[in-house]
This record gives sequence, structure tokens and C-alpha cells, in this order.
Amino acid sequence: MKKFMAFLFAFFLFCHIGISQSITEILIPIKLSENLYAIENSHGGNIAFLVTDEGIVVVDAGSTPGNGKQIVTAIQSVSDKPIKYLVYTHLHGDHINGISSFPRDVIIIAQDNLVENFRTITEPSLKNNVENVFPQYINGLVSQMDSISDKTSDEYEKISQQLNMYNAYFQELKKVQVCYPDTTFTEKFEINLGNEKVILEFPGNGHTNDNIIVWFPKHNAIHTGDLIFNGSVPYVIASHGATVKGWISIVDKLYTGKFKYVIPGHGSITNNEAFKIQADYFKNLTEKVKEHKSHGLSLEDIKNKISFNEINLSDEGNQFPVNIEVVYNEL
Repeated sequence: MKKFMAFLFAFFLFCHIGISQSITEILIPIKLSENLYAIENSHGGNIAFLVTDEGIVVVDAGSTPGNGKQIVTAIQSVSDKPIKYLVYTHLHGDHINGISSFPRDVIIIAQDNLVENFRTITEPSLKNNVENVFPQYINGLVSQMDSISDKTSDEYEKISQQLNMYNAYFQELKKVQVCYPDTTFTEKFEINLGNEKVILEFPGNGHTNDNIIVWFPKHNAIHTGDLIFNGSVPYVIASHGATVKGWISIVDKLYTGKFKYVIPGHGSITNNEAFKIQADYFKNLTEKVKEHKSHGLSLEDIKNKISFNEINLSDEGNQFPVNIEVVYNEL
């Protein structure tokens, strides 16, 4: 089970990076307001960057070194100012694995808990994926191909394409360097650069136990990290500190902020309604699970009872049953 979960998490990253296309794709910055930009990064977590007279503040680093290089190139297409600060919104690799492509002197900032998470989750997971999970899976694909007698069949071609994609990602994964933050904070931290202020806050456990929000007060904008999944089923990993109850509380509070620009962890740039939509998803799911549980249904029965077709979200990683399980365990 542990090996499967390690692969599942790696596959989650793979689903977002689309490695066969990501190497050559050009990322285009979206100008939100004067000096504030976002990058809708389909190959990892979304990026925000703020250009000031004294340098640039960037939020998140991408999913691989190659993706990180794309992000830096996109930033440099807007400004030749130096990248001074890089903020990690949380521990997950699709937000931090591109850091090695950023300038070596960039100051990395994160929440206190991320340091321990890197030590106990990120580094062991990366090591296991590189040494065991991906080699085993790739070898399995090779064995499947060898067992197919008709090398011109659609089945053979499909597996061959999978093998090429996984091999490409595996090569990227082997280049990943885990870079610990230079500065951490417990509840709140301010970056003052040029004539701009950027506020980092830890709102409590939601998506993870180190998730932070990054507020740009001058621009009425916020980067939520993975507290918002716009258009897709959220990843809720209890062992990483995720809690649905906490998540609901956080996004309910953020909804009162009336932000003009909301940069989600995944999905298109959106607005303040994203907080209500995220909260409503979890609230509705909680009510359904609670009702079925009160009637004595088992977890597996509830998973079969609640229809995914009732929600208008994509679910590439098959996370809807996991969401149900986390809610069930919290009740």
C-alpha cells in the first residue's frame, strides 16, 4: 500500500506536468494589475510574481527543474529585475521541485512546518520514487511490451507512448533537488520590497499542515496555494495534515476578503467566488457522508452510494473516493 500511495502521488504530479509537451511549451504571464502577474501552470502549481523597483517576489517554483526553467523564462520576459524572494505555499512537489532552476541566491520563505515535512515526507518520497517506484513501474511497462507479439498493435503503441512519457518524467525527477527554506515563520510574515508589501499567512491546517496564503494588499489579490482547486477535485492527504473541517473554516474566512483576483493552486485564475465554491463542495460532501453514516452505512457503501456525476469537476487522480474517506474519518 505504501508503494502504491507513493506511485499515486508521483502520478498526480505527472498528470499535471504533461512532460511530453512541457519541455518545449512557452508559459505566458497574465498581467493582473500593475506589476502583478500570474502564470497558469498546467504542468504544476500556478505561479504569481510581483515586480518591484528592487526585485521580484515569486510564489511557488513549479513541478520539475524543466518546469522551473520555463517559469524563470516567463518572468524574465516581463522584467530583467533580479528574483529576490521565492515563497513555497506548501510541501508538495508540483509546487517546489522546480527550485533548482531559480537563481542560487534567491531567498526561500515558507511556514515552519515545511522543514519537518521536507525531512519526513518530501525527501523520503523523492528517494523512493527515484530508486524504487518509477524504475519498477517502467520495468513493468517494458515487460508488458515484451509480452505482446504484435508490435504493430494499438495496445503495443499505447504502452510504448506511456513508457516514453514516464521515462521523460523519470529523467526530470532524478534532477530534482530539495532546497530547504532560508527563512520560516509560524503565523505571519511580511516581505517589504521596493514600494510593495507581500503578506504571508498560515491560516491553520487545511490542504496541509504548512499551507500558506500569499496576499498582495496593494492589488487586492491572493495566491491560495492548493486551498483552492478551481475546476477539479481537491487532493486531501490526511497524512500531510489535511483536514476538511479546517479547510472549510479557512475558505469561509477568505470569502469575506472580497478579493478581486484569486490565483488558485490549480486551474484558471478566478475571483472571490472561488472560496464559496470550494467551501460548498466540502460542505455538501460532508452532509451526504454524515447522513449515510448516521444510517449505518460502511465507508465502502458510502463511496458507492455518493455519485461523482453529481459534481461538475474533473478528477484525473481519482481523488473523489479519497475525499469521501477523509470526511468519513473526521465525522
